[in-house]
Amino acid sequence: MSKRRFLEWGIGVGLLSGAAWLLRRTVSSGGAERMPEHISPAIFATRVAETRQGTIVYHTSGAGDPLVFLHGLSVGASSYEWSKIYPSFAHSHMVAAPDWIGFGESERPREALSIVEQVESLASFLQATCQGQTAVVVASGLGCQAALLLAARHPERVRRLILFLPLRLNTRAKLQALGFGNLGRLPFGNHALYGNRISQASHVQTTLQTAGLEGTALEEAVGIVGRCARQYGAEHAILNLVRQRETFDATPRLADVACPVTVLWPGRAAEFPAAEASAVCEALPRASLEILPELGWSAPLATPLLLEEAIRRWLAPNPVQP
Repeated sequence: MSKRRFLEWGIGVGLLSGAAWLLRRTVSSGGAERMPEHISPAIFATRVAETRQGTIVYHTSGAGDPLVFLHGLSVGASSYEWSKIYPSFAHSHMVAAPDWIGFGESERPREALSIVEQVESLASFLQATCQGQTAVVVASGLGCQAALLLAARHPERVRRLILFLPLRLNTRAKLQALGFGNLGRLPFGNHALYGNRISQASHVQTTLQTAGLEGTALEEAVGIVGRCARQYGAEHAILNLVRQRETFDATPRLADVACPVTVLWPGRAAEFPAAEASAVCEALPRASLEILPELGWSAPLATPLLLEEAIRRWLAPNPVQP
């Protein structure tokens, strides 16, 4: 090959590579950022659990009865959501805080996972980490739906559920409030919308500010949530969740949840009326409801001490509602 032909060939390859890179930047999140170092407290060990549905990364410490914290499902979600609360329980429990498959540090498969597959991965995780003991599961937001289905399908794994704001994605208003924006409205533009807007720091900051975060808590959360949102493949779980939001709902199985369930509902979450909490409790065989008037829906990060106090009350052997 002559020098001229070689140079032309090299330029052509470079242009094609540049075009491919630009296309990837347009249609995906372009996630090349490293995971944040402070996603979990330093005293917690990071471990890996293999399940048939994918690899789960979790943070753990302590000894005693298993206490598992499940984060909600939203843009940039991870176990960081509970990181201001779960360390204080390590002196009395074996605490584990996993990332759902598709989120945080866990595997982010391109293939869509249904709520049943997420639940089965969690059941495998509990079997591997709880040494045959039943666990108390604390969950938030959309993660509560999977926790409820877990209790219905695998009662041998769950001793009690404590659910903070058990949401359903059944309205466009909830999608907007949780920062999903217009995902789902543009079937051919969702990847670009996610990568170029939804996962960007400015949008993440606006969503967290609306949820009630401010000051240093807001600054830290924007950094961690934003970087999680921009990881390679992070958009797959979000787009799948938006597409399957009608089926990501444990309501048909609530009557099968045999363990006691506590619903903690934030009083300062105008987007999510307390009537929804009452409806959930009425459908459960053994449910208690506590309205927390001073809390908004970002309480795990915004007002962790108040939420921790409520969780601790309901962990008592004979909890008494104030």
